[in-house]
Amino acid sequence: MSPIWIAQPGFPLGCLFRNSFDQLKKSYALYSDMSFEISDALKLRGGLRYTKDKGSQTNFESNALGPNGVLVMNLIPPSTLRYSTNNLSGKIGLDYKIDRDALLYANYSRGYRAPSFNAQAFFDPSELSIAKAEKIDAFELGAKTQFADRRITLNAAIFHYSYSNQQFINVDPATAAQTLLNIPRSRIMGGEAELTARASDMLTLRAGIGILDTKIKRGIVSGVNVAGNTLSNAPSFTFAGGFDATVMDGPGGKFSLHGDLSYATSQYFEVLNVPRLKQRAYALLSGHIDWESADGRWNASIWGKNLANKFYFTSRVDLLAGFGFDYNHVGAPRTYGITVGTRF
Repeated sequence: MSPIWIAQPGFPLGCLFRNSFDQLKKSYALYSDMSFEISDALKLRGGLRYTKDKGSQTNFESNALGPNGVLVMNLIPPSTLRYSTNNLSGKIGLDYKIDRDALLYANYSRGYRAPSFNAQAFFDPSELSIAKAEKIDAFELGAKTQFADRRITLNAAIFHYSYSNQQFINVDPATAAQTLLNIPRSRIMGGEAELTARASDMLTLRAGIGILDTKIKRGIVSGVNVAGNTLSNAPSFTFAGGFDATVMDGPGGKFSLHGDLSYATSQYFEVLNVPRLKQRAYALLSGHIDWESADGRWNASIWGKNLANKFYFTSRVDLLAGFGFDYNHVGAPRTYGITVGTRF
């Protein structure tokens, strides 16, 4: 594990914290998949999967070292953790084909995620834990359609996900201890739609939207009841769209323009939903101009990302109580460049 430098209460300023461990995971599975055509228009799909998981984390140790690499304190003594679990999951669904360009479907599936070890344990033995297996019941209704001689493609779906023991990392704001936890009950419901339109042989338009409503139904984090809070990294509305336009295609090569716009409403990065850590809505604009030689051997691109130079966060961690600041990851600023390539 990579060491980290941090000023941790109770330790000399600038200590190096380093952990090390050996981890082994084994997963065995048997699965089946089937489909049955009830009629020319209606198909039944399904499958089952049995999984057996075993894991061990041995020789775990975490130490505080001085700037010269000399041991200051052993924080987590040599420890061993193990788990063994099994699961039966599956899916069942119906496809209804209206015609060659329209399909309706309905699915139910039970998903499973094996237990996990906390590789971010550094400061306290309480961080050394195993998260329980995560399970999800997923319901989805959707449609896949094409129109106008298949020049327009529209796919849409609505869904409801019910989680039990959802896994996540929690950071204690007073000590920076990172604990791998389970939220006993949570759910996600929403919908999404994607549209692609070939306006002409030279122009394609793209657009997609997503709507989310998330809620923790039962859970205690850092001694706080988080029932009713929203899940992290879950904006209620997102949009992504763009265009691809060919402006020239001839002996001199192919020139094309591409533009992309993405937008997300406000969101939290942690389940305590601390107001000051909330990321406000923001939009990002990117694009590139491409050239490809007529023989396809050479290509070049002038590109730019976050062209409006929007300031935004990609994650935020509350460390105010113990350290007097919040730990933030900031999104990349305006970035641009030129790329040249060749095929051999």
